[in-house]
Amino acid sequence: MIKKILGVILGIFILLVGAMLYSKNSSSEVAGTLDQLNPLVPKSELFVKTTKPQSVNSYGTASYEQIAADENGKTRRIQFNGISELKTNRYLKITGKGAHVETYEEVRRDQVPEKALNEIDPR
Repeated sequence: MIKKILGVILGIFILLVGAMLYSKNSSSEVAGTLDQLNPLVPKSELFVKTTKPQSVNSYGTASYEQIAADENGKTRRIQFNGISELKTNRYLKITGKGAHVETYEEVRRDQVPEKALNEIDPR
């Protein structure tokens, strides 16, 4: 009985770690869903400088895919949607878990950590 329980726990752990590794460098909707549900993926804040959207649907929802950086300058590709088309060359602070974007808010350039700014807006 103990072996069975340990086997199930180990199996779940392996599944969670596998999902985390899959979504580490992916920005797909599947990766976002896996990260949202995975308790091993921590919440984080990422920063982006807005660009033109990749697409805008018939309802005006804009889809973006771009490079984001955390406060330490570590980058990853993310996908997110704007309720409408966002103004370009603005800075956003994105809150989420891995590839899952929960919220975003516009911030001033001086509110973006220096290491993140060097990655998203090198001058």
